[in-house]
Amino acid sequence: MDPPVEQTEAKKNQNEASKDSPSASENTNSRYRLLLSVIEKSFTQSHQSIANDAHGTIVDAYGDLTSLFASENDEKGIETLTTLLMGTLERIHDSFTSSNNSESSSLLGKLLQEQNILELLQKVETCIDDVDKTEQDWKKKETGDSQSAKEAIDMAPPPPSF
Repeated sequence: MDPPVEQTEAKKNQNEASKDSPSASENTNSRYRLLLSVIEKSFTQSHQSIANDAHGTIVDAYGDLTSLFASENDEKGIETLTTLLMGTLERIHDSFTSSNNSESSSLLGKLLQEQNILELLQKVETCIDDVDKTEQDWKKKETGDSQSAKEAIDMAPPPPSF
């Protein structure tokens, strides 16, 4: 038994659309790389923000106690603590963002894998594809209805003249 014509047409249209558009896995991988990029950019911006105000942060946090870290080169101890803070921050930042030419080898990549981010992105991609397909089907139906109405108007006899 043959499938209904609508189903056959839908499959044909879906196959044609899939030839023109990137595959779901390509889109998922692209979204994954974009997500990594956004997270890494936010880490970098946070790092820069902290670095720009590290001196003030140390003074706010330690107050007069910074003198406990004083040395010959740093009478108040503020530069010593700032250097310590920035060194620690650099190591943390590097451990999250360094990748050795592989997105999944960084700590961030590993954390995203543990959270099954690729699976979640695949679900998002499937939802997007479903919405796109529904929208295309609706537009085709709307075009067909419009065409059908035009044909009906053209076929209707002209109104009687009085």
